[in-house]
Amino acid sequence: MPHNYLQKYFTIQLLSFVRMKNIYIFLVIGLLALGSCGGKTNALYSNVYSKGKVKITITGKRATSIEAWKVEMKVKAYDFKEGKLAFEIYADDLNAETVSITWKDKHHAEIQFKLQDHTTRKFELIASPEQLQMGEI
Repeated sequence: MPHNYLQKYFTIQLLSFVRMKNIYIFLVIGLLALGSCGGKTNALYSNVYSKGKVKITITGKRATSIEAWKVEMKVKAYDFKEGKLAFEIYADDLNAETVSITWKDKHHAEIQFKLQDHTTRKFELIASPEQLQMGEI
């Protein structure tokens, strides 16, 4: 008799464990699905300066809203071939609130990205008829 009782007890405990495990798996999957469906996954931001001679285009893509943005920053200036930088950032969005382009003079700009951790990434742009340079500072 005691053998049957223990066998039933362990069978019930095992079934309870399997059910709880399945519930936790579904709960985790559900939370991930809810967390990833609320935010933007594509973004576009652009700025034109110096009477249309300098154009900065920033595009971002990500699979879900919890991933980093894969950013491409392109600059077309004067008669130069288009320049491009590619990098990843963790930001809430790519818009006027999180991206700022400050023109120091007609040939120099500072581009800042506000990140989720309240820090910034800065890039410097030099765009004149003689040269086109862009890089992180």
